[in-house]
Amino acid sequence: MNTIITDESFAYLVAEEVKNKLSPTQREALMHPDNWVKWQRCLVALQSNLDQQLEMAAEDEENDVRRFQSLGMRRQQNDVRNHYKARRKRIERFKFFVEQRLIEVTKMIETGTTVESSGWERVEFLKRAIAKHRSMIQEFDLEPTPIDEALWATLVDEWQFDTIDVESL
Repeated sequence: MNTIITDESFAYLVAEEVKNKLSPTQREALMHPDNWVKWQRCLVALQSNLDQQLEMAAEDEENDVRRFQSLGMRRQQNDVRNHYKARRKRIERFKFFVEQRLIEVTKMIETGTTVESSGWERVEFLKRAIAKHRSMIQEFDLEPTPIDEALWATLVDEWQFDTIDVESL
């Protein structure tokens, strides 16, 4: 990376890259060979952190279930179990992607070559950006323009830009 970045910021970039939330420029910077070993270390630390989260979730679930059980609150016991089950599932899913990326980065270090991107990462990044744009327009109760609506239509494979009445803008 051309600029100095803190270890914490770098670790954040690594986690966001696993989630496929980096811009193409950020991802390109992360892919620089000078960053591979640091990237690998961050992934190992992230994997360890996720293992700890799973352990803590199991302990918390056990304590919560025991507490509700002692109070005779059967429905709350089930709610707690479902909550922790969903939480574990999210953590385990993310951990799977961390482990996959760790394999790829380790392979890059061993071979000295980058893992080729299929281009779908960029497509997914842009789709998420468009969806976030739409949710922010709605969240802040802004009036969407015909251009906004044409942009959102691309998410369902519709091209509406040619039908916008530019004189009404």
